[in-house]
Order: sequence, then C-alpha cells, then structure tokens
Amino acid sequence: LLDPEKMCGTVLMLPVANPFSYEAQTRHTPTDGLNLNRIFPGSPDGMITEQIANAIATQFLPQIEYLIDLHGGGVFPTVDYVYLSNINPEMSRAFGSKLLYLSAKHAGTVSSLAEERGIPAMVAELGGGLLLDDKYIARGTEGVMNVLKYLGIIEGTPVVPEKQVIVKTMGTVRPKNGGSLYPEVKLDALGTIIPGGTVLARVISPYTFKELEVLRAPFERNYVILARGAIVRCNPGDFGYMMADASDAE
Repeated sequence: LLDPEKMCGTVLMLPVANPFSYEAQTRHTPTDGLNLNRIFPGSPDGMITEQIANAIATQFLPQIEYLIDLHGGGVFPTVDYVYLSNINPEMSRAFGSKLLYLSAKHAGTVSSLAEERGIPAMVAELGGGLLLDDKYIARGTEGVMNVLKYLGIIEGTPVVPEKQVIVKTMGTVRPKNGGSLYPEVKLDALGTIIPGGTVLARVISPYTFKELEVLRAPFERNYVILARGAIVRCNPGDFGYMMADASDAE
C-alpha cells in the first residue's frame, strides 16, 4: 500500500514488539510475567521484558516524530475505540474511529513515554477475539493510512465518521468467578448505547452448569467498548466487558 516514490518522509514499523508474548498469545511475557506496555522505559539490566522496553525506548523511539500505537482485545475480547492524543488530538481523530477516549495515558506505556518526550502518540484499540478479523484488519489499515494522510506523508484526505464521540469515563466489568462465559451482548453492539443493568453475560460452571454470576452494564447509559463474541472460558479478573459512560460523552 505504501509506495516510497510517492511518500514524503519515512515510515518505521515494529510489527511484533514482544515476540515472547506474541508466541504465547498473551499480553504478559511468559518467562517473567511482566506486561511490556506497563514498564517503559524499562531497564538494560532488568528482566527480559524490561530489556525489550529499554531497547524500544533507546533504539526505536529516538528515530520517530509521531507514534501510531496499535493494540487489540487479545484472544477472546474484541475492542473498538481510540485514545485521544494529549499533544495532537487531531491525529487521533484522523484515524477514523467513532469513539475516542479522553484519558490520562497508563503509566509505563510506550505512548506515555513518547508524549513525555514530545512525540505525539495516538493509540488504537481495535479488533481481537478472532471472530471479525477481516473487518478489523481493514479498519486498522484504513486508520493508519488516514493518519499518514493527515501527517502529509502520503497524499489524500482522511476518511472519518461524520460524528465522532469523545468518552471520558470508562469502566471494566470483570468476572469474579471462573467458568464458561456466555455472552448476551455480542459484537454487533460495539459502539452502540445500551441501558444500565443490561445483562452482558453469564458465567456458568462447566462442571455443574450452575449460573455463578451475571455481568451487567454499570452506567445508566453505556457505550459498548469491548465485548465477547462467543462462549469462552473466563478467569476471575479477566477483561469481561468494557463500557463507557454515555452521560458525560461529547
């Protein structure tokens, strides 16, 4: 999709930031249990994840002027929103997602470190869950191309929704029981508003088929941000669902 002859500037890509997590399909490095995107800038003398963070912080970030940071929901959940950049919010808008999250960045993330260094960073949380891969690969590709157009690296005008919503309050609904999670709010609800108290999913014991827990939408009106699309196993404290409070959205 990128023709070097028609580009103004250079695009550097880091497709697999943590090869150990990629292989294990988990956000935590199996060898040390650390989450790469919570420990930046890392340490050259630390555990393997800290060394990876340090390598990115010292060898990759100094080469760039803007950061497009792509994330997904993981193996089971599917997610759909974009963080609003603290330095250059229009870059985040240009990605083209309907829902933008205005929030202080998580401490220890690569995007927080980039912005501390004056590098505008937009973070997309898009896809995951394996059920809508084609849709979200296309969305992610279009989003990156939109940002490159906005930055003037390639020609064209970003294609964005007519209305974009900024949400300010986010809540994660986590199961307290392990078992089989049976979703009632599924992936077609992503980006829509559902009433407070709506049953999101039920946790069922795979041994007795007893209902162990009911997950419900926490706010009076909820934008669905992250959802489960199929019956899957869950552990206590997993990302079950994520909701944004529609009452203070703009």
